[in-house]
Amino acid sequence: MRPVVPTALTRRACVALGAGWPLVLRAKAAPRIFHVMSFDSPWRWTDGQLAGFREGLDDPQAEVQVFQMDVKRHPGDAARAERGRLAREAVARWKPDLLYLSDDDAVAQVGRPLARSALPIVFSGVNRSLAEHDLEGAPNVTGVLEREHVVETLRLLKSVAPQIRRLAVVSDRGSYWDTVIGRVRERIAQVDGLQLARVDRVGTFAEYRDRLRACEGEADAVLHLGILTLADEHGATVPDWIVQRWVAEHIRLPDASFWIDRVHNGTLASVTVSEQEQGRAAGRLARAILHEGRSPVSLPVQATLKGHPAISLPRARQLGLLPSSSVLLSAEVVRRYAWEATNP
Repeated sequence: MRPVVPTALTRRACVALGAGWPLVLRAKAAPRIFHVMSFDSPWRWTDGQLAGFREGLDDPQAEVQVFQMDVKRHPGDAARAERGRLAREAVARWKPDLLYLSDDDAVAQVGRPLARSALPIVFSGVNRSLAEHDLEGAPNVTGVLEREHVVETLRLLKSVAPQIRRLAVVSDRGSYWDTVIGRVRERIAQVDGLQLARVDRVGTFAEYRDRLRACEGEADAVLHLGILTLADEHGATVPDWIVQRWVAEHIRLPDASFWIDRVHNGTLASVTVSEQEQGRAAGRLARAILHEGRSPVSLPVQATLKGHPAISLPRARQLGLLPSSSVLLSAEVVRRYAWEATNP
């Protein structure tokens, strides 16, 4: 007997019921995937997730449409909500077979309103939990959580700057950083000889500069989190490379963060969250849904485990630090500030 070929409607009906269709079923046409980025392109974090997603999906025929929410240049609740509305309208017009979302804003503004619908949803790069996004039990949603390598990053920082004892955390006011800060508070106790001195949330670039200057008398090291929505004196968002260039030129505290682009722009140390691993894992979930007949609810939401150590050599030299040969051999060594070449 020839296998039945499902239509997009029958596939989505099965997802809505929380059940997979038989594995012998095959889609008649190449799948249509709508991808909503919280941020924008070109940027290594967003582009790497999408490249990894395509690799994990492993379907060269798949048609992918991209919508950039670009929340770095559309900060604030009202602007995010408007970008989310435009994204949902684009999804409705395009009628995809699957919706792929990257990072928390896309999940909050697009995924949450479409949860428990017939459209399968896969996400990656998400800091908040399913419960915080009100997605627990949604039968059409699965994805990949972004979990920072807190202990590994701080241990790497101490291996390069063993004198540090007090850590300051400084971030913009993005709502998803609450969860990240909570994980830092919880896990810093696993790093011998290091304690959390203070946590500061700021809204402007001027406040960020003031806070970091004050940290030089109150802490031995800084963990940088959100720097994507800091506003200048006119209310415009300051590009992240300008924020990092100022830090590199004015602050003499060893510093860390969790993402490779930060190291390229001057942060000293990181065991980075791999954007490509996030995307690959999401792509494999999408493949299971589109090509294997799995329902999203049957695919567990998990975090990627692979971290990537990285060291900024010019920052180390600037701070008078000499990473050991074992550190340099086990990490990606960034040999110049990215903004020296692209943003003189």
